[in-house]
Amino acid sequence: MNSLILHISDLHVSLENKLEGERVNEDSYLKIPDSKELSKHFIDKFIIAAKEECGKNKVYLLITGDITDCGAKLEYDYAFDYISLIIKELDINKDNILLLPGDHDINRKSIEDLKYSKESYSIEELNECKFKNFSDFYFKLLDKPFDSNKVIFDILNFEDKILFLGINSSHLIDLENIEGKIDIEKFKEELLKIENNDNLKYIACCHHNITSSYEDKNRGQWEIVNRGRFLTVLEENSIKFIFSGNEHTSSCKKITGDLLISDSGTISSKNYDSAFKIYELQNSENIILQNNIYGLQKTGLNDDQYYWQKRTNIKARQEDVFEISIVKPPLIDEYKELPSEEVVTSSEEVEKSIISSISSQIKVYYNEKYSDVLYDKIKNLNLFHSGHFHWSETSRAHNWIDVSKLIENKENLDFVKNAIIDVIENKNLVEKIDLIIGLGYEGNIISSKAAIKFNKPYSFLPYSYRHDEHHEYENQLNFDNSNNDYKNILIITDVVNDGRTIRKLIKKRQFEFFKNVENIYVVSLLYTGHSKLNYNILNYDFIKTISGYDIENDEEINNIEYYTVKSLKVEKCPYGKDFRDECFIYKDNLSCVNLFYDESKYINK
Repeated sequence: MNSLILHISDLHVSLENKLEGERVNEDSYLKIPDSKELSKHFIDKFIIAAKEECGKNKVYLLITGDITDCGAKLEYDYAFDYISLIIKELDINKDNILLLPGDHDINRKSIEDLKYSKESYSIEELNECKFKNFSDFYFKLLDKPFDSNKVIFDILNFEDKILFLGINSSHLIDLENIEGKIDIEKFKEELLKIENNDNLKYIACCHHNITSSYEDKNRGQWEIVNRGRFLTVLEENSIKFIFSGNEHTSSCKKITGDLLISDSGTISSKNYDSAFKIYELQNSENIILQNNIYGLQKTGLNDDQYYWQKRTNIKARQEDVFEISIVKPPLIDEYKELPSEEVVTSSEEVEKSIISSISSQIKVYYNEKYSDVLYDKIKNLNLFHSGHFHWSETSRAHNWIDVSKLIENKENLDFVKNAIIDVIENKNLVEKIDLIIGLGYEGNIISSKAAIKFNKPYSFLPYSYRHDEHHEYENQLNFDNSNNDYKNILIITDVVNDGRTIRKLIKKRQFEFFKNVENIYVVSLLYTGHSKLNYNILNYDFIKTISGYDIENDEEINNIEYYTVKSLKVEKCPYGKDFRDECFIYKDNLSCVNLFYDESKYINK
């Protein structure tokens, strides 16, 4: 007999008729009270499917939040009946259940009542108030109290191999703060107090998704700064797995380092990914959990309703097998492929990727504290502009990122400068470089703090294609390199696309200085090109292999090592040298066409 973990989430038992201060959720199969018979039928069909898959194996139950939709008492009354039936029919010991609250399990009306009844109240009072209905339900179901003021409020020991940590990610949610957030210091203190004499592996369980599969944001629905600190604590304690709910997608994703996230999907959604998971413990030298996804099939009126079926061969949606290894895997730099925000693979592909990454020496930079936050700033400030931007004969793109607007704000400017410093430190460039060059106006601004911090000689240069716009004194480096004093140069700039500008600067504009340089390191805030991100993509020998790339006016430079804070692919204008005649948007002034630099001479309208 094997041991299984049945993972369900987001039941959203919902009120069918609106009560004062509550909403009506149209997306749940579990509607009450008028549709309670249909809801009961839905649960019965789920139990039949789960029974068939679990067989006579020992079942542990994990419920990752949003049991109800509004946290109303009536919703909890019916949720109690449904979950009690699941426990009974699958013969689950109550000691083998981990039940987490979600943000929908908070009764927000009770928070409003508290605000009106008291001028001030503590966090402890607020938590007891907002979780009152959940706490009553929790005690009634599991015969033990729920501590609303703990971050790690419960622990589930799975076969003396894994400790599942019940984390209340709604701990700090109120009427204003709606994203997942926890007290990090409290979390660290509680983690230290856990008795783990057998050195069991930890899996963090929370309601809020720490990353996204459906939504176009990498950070999921977790407060961004708190998320970064939370992930850091997990990494420090070698916690490599998070089981969650909330997003309503049965995804399994690998993010920073070797941290893997598994979301069961919502069990009762009419419109989204109605699914549940079963993790099967395999006997092995290492602890291996088999990840199985069961989805609700959409049926016709004449078919059997609520039919669950195991999903297979969906590489983009699940990891077939994921492993909790006893031996810590080797540390490698993360490999990220554009335009994806994350690497989503099977465990076999992960292993191949690790081997491939090491053998090919792919080196990239990624730090969610800077990479993800920078992306959020670009979105929130609307810095990604639509249109046709024609900078020069060889530089034409659809859309553009306005970095100058980003650094107008002091807070954002400090963030950007620190991001550049983090890349330099992360990639151990400090001891390698003899001189720092800020390239372009923005590059000059964002590199100044690094030059001061690392006490390196510093100079500024304009972009090679804006060379003629500057006085000759501005176009020259204030350093003599005839004696080979500067062998390793760091160039810092805001945006890099294909690197042509930098190669032209090195080979044509500043050849006398750079002819004695052995290594050139380039760090940018953003990479907008199309290549798979690695340290080698700005070298001529790499560029010339790209199909359709115009190498006629390029320069042959092959000693560049490149890193960037964030990758954002920007589409190129698909037309060649005859774009003035072939690109109808350019030719007929459709949409917005922005002409820059040497293109200005063609303005005749």
